[in-house]
Amino acid sequence: MPQSQCIPDSERHPTVISSWMKVLLLALRDHGCNADLLLQQSGLTPEQLADPDARLPLADTTRLWELSVQALEDETLGLWVPCYSNQNTFHALGYAFMASSTLLEALQRVARFNPMVSDAARVGLVVERDTVVLSWDPVAPEHGPSLEAMEAILSLILRSSRKIKGAAFAPVSIALMRRRCADETPFREFFRAPIRFGAARYEMVFDRADLEQPLEWGNENLARSSDRVIEDYLKQLEMGRIANQLRNLLVRDMPGGTRGHEHYAKELGMSVRSLQRKLSAEGTSFNQLLNDTRCELACSYLSQQPRPSLTEIAFLLGFSDTSSFSRAFHRWTGVAPGAYAP
Repeated sequence: MPQSQCIPDSERHPTVISSWMKVLLLALRDHGCNADLLLQQSGLTPEQLADPDARLPLADTTRLWELSVQALEDETLGLWVPCYSNQNTFHALGYAFMASSTLLEALQRVARFNPMVSDAARVGLVVERDTVVLSWDPVAPEHGPSLEAMEAILSLILRSSRKIKGAAFAPVSIALMRRRCADETPFREFFRAPIRFGAARYEMVFDRADLEQPLEWGNENLARSSDRVIEDYLKQLEMGRIANQLRNLLVRDMPGGTRGHEHYAKELGMSVRSLQRKLSAEGTSFNQLLNDTRCELACSYLSQQPRPSLTEIAFLLGFSDTSSFSRAFHRWTGVAPGAYAP
């Protein structure tokens, strides 16, 4: 039976934590670039970077990486920019990584807490018989990340691992989405492992036995304490999004009929223009959020057993009749409500 997804990954607008961009700007300034000009050209502002917890639109950060490559004329940018990072760059995640009891635990934290850094890619970690595979699948490639941005993440992970395991530590293999480069030597010299260019996703493959060896400086209490800080950050990040606050208000009002954006802007304590700007920064709009929320709820109601009647669902979503609801649901999902299968 037909299935659908109300909000495809391709329609989401991922973000990146601002502290990561500060590392790039520091590297640019140290290499004689006009970092302030590049920042302006990217669409970002110094005010956005002033808040270490701010979330920046992925499209703008991707543009900054691209401008940086052009300014430096260096496609290996991602390999060395992490030299300018420190343990605070990703807040508590840096401490949790370094305090892990094994490198496998450290990489598990990378996969688990990746949304703290960015939601631009789905991160997976698969433990196989002899190897461990850490992978990244970009969720919205049209917005980024840039090749260099992702290579910087891989570089940072390997540099951090070498601080723990020693300079000789190397992965079993690497997969990069970069299809070609003028000189592969810097990549091969840095990773010290076979590299597959033009891959469908980014991968780092490690020897499982290496990762499971106990680490001399592991500190379980510190690692778990850092985990709680990250969990609190992610919880506040989710709760603090204006889109989520507005969504809760829309859900509250749907059975009786939602109101216009002027009403909700006032309820959220801001002007209509501020509400529009904040929603845009989070990759949505009032109408899109209303439709997305209705679609998600409709799919949820249609998945219940026993399934509510279409008349009940139409009422709960604020539609005047079932025909209006059915037309809207077909527009959202491509199938009629009666044909929907979770």
